[in-house]
Amino acid sequence: MANSFLGYKLPRTPKEGWVRTIRKALDISGAQLAEKLDSSRNRISILERREIEGDITLNQLKLLAEQLNCDFTYALVPKKPVEEIIEDRVTEIAIQSLDSNAQNMFLEAPSIDKKAQEHLLEQAKKEIIASGGRIIWKNIKEDICLK
Repeated sequence: MANSFLGYKLPRTPKEGWVRTIRKALDISGAQLAEKLDSSRNRISILERREIEGDITLNQLKLLAEQLNCDFTYALVPKKPVEEIIEDRVTEIAIQSLDSNAQNMFLEAPSIDKKAQEHLLEQAKKEIIASGGRIIWKNIKEDICLK
């Protein structure tokens, strides 16, 4: 379900905001919309301004949409498949973990070849995935320690 809208492009919010744009398209004055909401023209103006500023609540938008005979919808659209987002995060944590462990090794130790590095990285990723979501989404600033 999370990938359902992947690649879907939502329309850009109009410069005046959706409420004012739809209200004007329907040729409803601010005073008329206020009357439908048993409110004041000033309150409608404030809500329209708050929408543009991103400071309006979902409930307020739902109520306004209802009075404008509109459906209210919102969506979080992943920028890439959810599985890829998780994979990227797991890889990031594994690399941080391996870098941290490498810093603790003796300077004289021979360097590990690329194939062995890839194997260690894959092993670290498996351990992270087995640990579950809590470690995957742990605050980046916290130290990451695998046992």
